[in-house]
Amino acid sequence: MITIDTLRVREGRRILLDGVTMHLPGNAVHGITGEGRSLLLRTVCGLVTPETGSVSESGHPLQRREMAFLEADPHFWPGLTARDCIGLVRYNDRTEYPEALIRRFPVPLDAEARTLPPRERKHLGIILTLMRDKRILLLDEPFRELEPERLFVMQQLLLHLGTEGRTVLLTSGKITPLEGVCDDLYLLGGGRVLARYEHYELGRVAGIPDSGSEIPKN
Repeated sequence: MITIDTLRVREGRRILLDGVTMHLPGNAVHGITGEGRSLLLRTVCGLVTPETGSVSESGHPLQRREMAFLEADPHFWPGLTARDCIGLVRYNDRTEYPEALIRRFPVPLDAEARTLPPRERKHLGIILTLMRDKRILLLDEPFRELEPERLFVMQQLLLHLGTEGRTVLLTSGKITPLEGVCDDLYLLGGGRVLARYEHYELGRVAGIPDSGSEIPKN
C-alpha cells in the first residue's frame, strides 16, 4: 500500500497542493486527473519537496530509487542518440535489449534523442521507463502525443503491468483512455482530492472535463 499523506506544496504564497491524501493498493493501476495532477506525480517522485506531508509504502518512506518516472514531455541530454539512451538504461539496470518495445513504439535509434519530434520523444521515454525493473511506475500523461494505434498498445501494456506485480500511478487530462485500464481514478481540483471513482464508474462519470489545466510546476 502506497500512502500519500496530507501533501502540501507551496509556491511563494500560493498553495498548489493542499492536504492531498490517497491510499493506493499495490499491484494496481491508479489514474489521476484534474488540476495539479503532474505536480502531484513529481512530488511523489521526489522532484518537488512538499511543505508538509509524506509518501510511504507499508509505513516506510518511499525513495526515488524505488520508482521509474516518465515525464509528460521527455527531455534528453545533448549529443545522445536514442540508441545511446537505451544503452545507458541497459548498463545501469542490467536489462535485456528492448526489441519488443521498439517494435511497439518505433523510434529512429541513431537520431539525436533531444531533437526528435514530440511523438518520437514520447516513444523513447516510454521505452526507457518500461525497461527499468521498478515495482512502482509514475507515468505523467503516457497517452499524450500517441496516435490511436499506439494508444491502444499503451493501454494493453498498462493492463499487463497491473497484473505482474507492479504499481502504476498515471495522469491523464482525458478520461476515455483510462476506461478498462485503471483500477480507480482520483479527481483533483483546487489543490485537493475532489472525488475518487472505482473502475466500473469511469464509463459513466459525469462532470469531469475532457482536459484539465495544470497548476504551474515547481
